[in-house]
Amino acid sequence: MEKRPLAVVTMAYNEATMLPLWLRHYERQVGAENCYVLDHGSNDGSTVGINANLIRLPRTPLDEWERVNTIRDFCASLFIGFKAVLFTDADELAVVDPDVAPTLSQYVAERDVPPVLDLFGSDVRHVEGEAPIDLQRPVSLQRGFVRPISSLCKATLISKRTDWHIGFHCVVHDHRPTFDDLFLFHLAHCDNDILFERQKKRNAAAPVGIPDSHHVIPPAAFLDHIQTDIAGLARRPVQLRRGEELFETTKRVFADAIERKSWAQVPDLWQLPDRFVGSF
Repeated sequence: MEKRPLAVVTMAYNEATMLPLWLRHYERQVGAENCYVLDHGSNDGSTVGINANLIRLPRTPLDEWERVNTIRDFCASLFIGFKAVLFTDADELAVVDPDVAPTLSQYVAERDVPPVLDLFGSDVRHVEGEAPIDLQRPVSLQRGFVRPISSLCKATLISKRTDWHIGFHCVVHDHRPTFDDLFLFHLAHCDNDILFERQKKRNAAAPVGIPDSHHVIPPAAFLDHIQTDIAGLARRPVQLRRGEELFETTKRVFADAIERKSWAQVPDLWQLPDRFVGSF
């Protein structure tokens, strides 16, 4: 039998809000039988009865290097049955350009996959005037603006064993990203109420050995920072198409930053193109 095109993996702990969105999205993208959830000791019922492959791990203090190495080895083990593997956090939804392929699985099935495929990453933002999110509806029908950030441009669709830095923001070996048809939408900041509650959970389970982690910022201060960060930013229509001047320039700037193990973000908000509305 031929290998299946694509498996998708996440690692979660008490993700009652984001995990259902993750499962719903990737079930459409690759099929529930090809989704894997590494449950790091959840006790809130969020992983009970889920329609995906569940691997239960005991709860331990969050060590980011142990986490990234565990995920690296688990993803590598899936190549016995899959052509490629995608890892995302529970608050990250990846899509292929809707003009190129209808699903990630079909995209992978139709081409030779290099060792690493890079995803162009953007923060989905809750801007003034947008209602609280309805988690039963697609996020992209309710949020109209994103902010691309280089640290969200993750090299996490792979066809070979890959060593990542903590946070999966870049790979250990030298690698200059090439952004083609794959996009990652980060939902952690898509709703102010959700952000506040998730930050409380992060405060209670901050990673060990990283004293300046944003996980330790108090919820009210973190929400104020996020809201202040986008207040007054210009809103720019960008189509996110190959060849578009601003998009191509941004990809080069982001690739430079990632090569330097640094980061960059665009100075304004980009309107979500119509072709992506309804895709996540």
